[in-house]
Amino acid sequence: MGTHVSDEVRRLRSLVALVGFVDNLNDWVGRIVGFLVYPIMLILVYEVVMRYVFNRPTIWAHETSCMLYGAHFIIGGAYALRWGAFVNVEVFYQRFPLRTKAIVDLFTWTMFYAFVGTLLWKSAPWAWASLKILEYSGSPWGPPIWPIKLTIPVGATLVLLQGLTKTVKDLYIAMTGRELVVGASAEDATDN
Repeated sequence: MGTHVSDEVRRLRSLVALVGFVDNLNDWVGRIVGFLVYPIMLILVYEVVMRYVFNRPTIWAHETSCMLYGAHFIIGGAYALRWGAFVNVEVFYQRFPLRTKAIVDLFTWTMFYAFVGTLLWKSAPWAWASLKILEYSGSPWGPPIWPIKLTIPVGATLVLLQGLTKTVKDLYIAMTGRELVVGASAEDATDN
């Protein structure tokens, strides 16, 4: 029985380490990507001043701000998922006990996996094809668009990883009735 317990502790430590790694990765990426708001804001203010004060609109500001916002949005999705920043319909859900919420989440997250899986499946070849030819925009300015296309499968992968950690946490709650404590020792988590 002693080896059985130590195997459980080892598996639990591995799960806690995986969840902690993905959470920390998405925290780090999210904080960095969050700073894209500042160049977007500066570009838009510059465009407004140039257009309405000097009557000299740019050909690059709109397209650049859209690309930066797209990268901000798609890569920041995992950070938003990590911290529960998405909108939920919680009319009944908020009244459920923790274990029931976890079980409901496990069933409803099949839609999440279908969406993110399809996004990754369809965007990866599309981004790869763009990278292979170093694709540029057909606009008069003509910036490279392959880096922006690459953000879609990268963001989808980060969201998928964060979704997997949510599933691990929900499975743990459904099986034990307790939250998986990331950052604490596995022995402490199993003793509770």
